[in-house]
Amino acid sequence: MNTVLFDHPEFDKHVNVYVHYDDNTGLKAISAVHRAWNGKPAVGGCRLRNYNSADEAFTDVLRLSRGMTYKSVMSGLDYGGSKSVMIANPETMDRRATFLAMGDFVESLGGKVSTGVDVGLTAADVEVMGERTSHLGGRAALAPDLVTAYGVLTSICAGVKHRTGSDDLNGKSVAVQGLGKVGFKLVELLRERGAKVVAAEVNAEAVVRAQDTFGIEIVDPSVIHAQDVDIYSPCALGMVINDQSIDQIKAGIVAGAANNQLTRPEHGVSLAKKGVLYVPDYITNCGGLLAVASDLEKSDEAWVWSKVDEIADTLDEVFSLADRLEIATSYAADQIGAARIAKFDEMNR
Repeated sequence: MNTVLFDHPEFDKHVNVYVHYDDNTGLKAISAVHRAWNGKPAVGGCRLRNYNSADEAFTDVLRLSRGMTYKSVMSGLDYGGSKSVMIANPETMDRRATFLAMGDFVESLGGKVSTGVDVGLTAADVEVMGERTSHLGGRAALAPDLVTAYGVLTSICAGVKHRTGSDDLNGKSVAVQGLGKVGFKLVELLRERGAKVVAAEVNAEAVVRAQDTFGIEIVDPSVIHAQDVDIYSPCALGMVINDQSIDQIKAGIVAGAANNQLTRPEHGVSLAKKGVLYVPDYITNCGGLLAVASDLEKSDEAWVWSKVDEIADTLDEVFSLADRLEIATSYAADQIGAARIAKFDEMNR
C-alpha cells in the first residue's frame, strides 16, 4: 500500500490518507489531507460518485485535495487542503444511513478534516452528516455555490479584461458546461451582464429548468466545448481539457467552476500555444472555499465578498507572470501557489 501511495503520480507529499468501510451501508470512503497548518483543520468538500473503481476514486481524492491547498493559498487563506470521496451508487444506496455513516467517519478523524457540500451532495445531506459530526463547513447562510458562481464571473471578467482591456461582458458569448447549482447561477449572472449564453447539461430536469427560466440555447454535452464562443466555462466534472477537446475548442478564454479541468499539466501549455487564455480552475472556483472559511472563522459576508473581489488581483499576478516568463497560465499559477505552500510548510516545521 505504501508503495502504491508514495509512487502514485498524483501523490504530492500528502500528509494523511484515510480509508473507511462501513459494513452496515456498504459505504466505501477515502479522505485525503494534502496539507495541514497552524493547528487548523484541512478544508475540502465531500464528493459522492459511483466510481468505476477504487483506483479511480483514489486518483480523484489525491488530485482534488492537492487542488484545495492551492485554492486556499491563492485565495489568501492559510488552510491546508483536503477532500473526501464516497464510493456509492446514489440511485440505490440508503441515502440517510449512508450519510450518517459518512458523518461517523468524519468524526473519527478528530477534527483533522472539515468537509461539506461537493458534487453529488445537497445541503440536506450535510445536515444528516451533522447529526454525527460537527466538523463541517459551509453551513452558514451564505451558500458556497452562490459565492463560487460570483467567483467564476469575476474570473471571466478578469480574463476578458486581460485580453481586451475592458471587463465588459455585454455581447460576449459564453458556453457553460453544467447547469447544477453553480452553473445555473452563473448563467443568471452572465445574462445580467449582457452576455449571450449557450449551455449543456446531462440532467434533463436541469435542462428544462434552465430553458424555462432563461430561454437559452441548449446543445448536446458532447459538443459544448466546441461552440464558436468567446468564453468556454466548464462547470461540471473535470478533465474536460484533453488531447481531443483542445483541437476543437474555439473560445479564446477558458474559465469555469469545474475542478481539475486539465487532464494532464501539459494541456495548459497546449492551450497557451493555441492562443487560448486558460484561467486556472483552483482560482476561478475558490468562492466555495471562501464561504466555508467564513463559517470556520466566524467572519461576516462582507469579508467573503472582499475576498471574491481579490480574485481579479490574483489573476492579474498570474497573467503578468505568464506573460513575462512566456509560460502557460497554469504553470504560472502553480509557481506562485507552490511558493506560498513552501512558505507555510517552512513556518510549520
